Amino acid sequence: MTYTVKRLAEDEITEIYNTHMKQDFPPSELKPLSHIIKSMETGYGFTLGICANEELVGYAVFILCEETKCALLDYFAILKDKRGEGLGHRAFSLFEEYFTRNLPETEGLYIESERVSAAENEEQRLTRERRIAFYRSCGCDMTDLRAVLFGVDYSVLYIPFTKTGSEASREALDALYRRMFKPEHYDRSVSLTEMKL
Repeated sequence: MTYTVKRLAEDEITEIYNTHMKQDFPPSELKPLSHIIKSMETGYGFTLGICANEELVGYAVFILCEETKCALLDYFAILKDKRGEGLGHRAFSLFEEYFTRNLPETEGLYIESERVSAAENEEQRLTRERRIAFYRSCGCDMTDLRAVLFGVDYSVLYIPFTKTGSEASREALDALYRRMFKPEHYDRSVSLTEMKL
């Protein structure tokens, strides 16, 4: 099996959004398609398709911040009928290879994952614990950052792409959020704080 990633065009992410993303993410977490397209058009965002023998098996949406040399994994999912095959771990290796080859100035990647302590029930808590455990098994470290975005409460993880890469910082992630959101939306609906681990 040959695994690759490819940069997706606007029509491709549009199809993925309508076919998969609406099912893979709750409405409270899913940005309008127009926001994703705008980030691609303006150059601060891009999307990757994860392929096995050229067949799409997953996708990821990234936001870049050149000033702080970091990126944010905005959305990531393996297609439902392909889950449980270890593709998520393989995808993270492919992401790192892609950044190293195509965006070598990017020193690390931030990942948001819903906070375990904010779970509303046991099922939700277990799901969130499994998700965080997956990211940690891919080499991501838990940071002391907490982001509340439009009412959704996230823990923040970080994975450096280089041994000399910068460490996670509130300032770097804040710069990413300011790039992603309009000032009025940022002021009203974005909170970024540091918590004791």
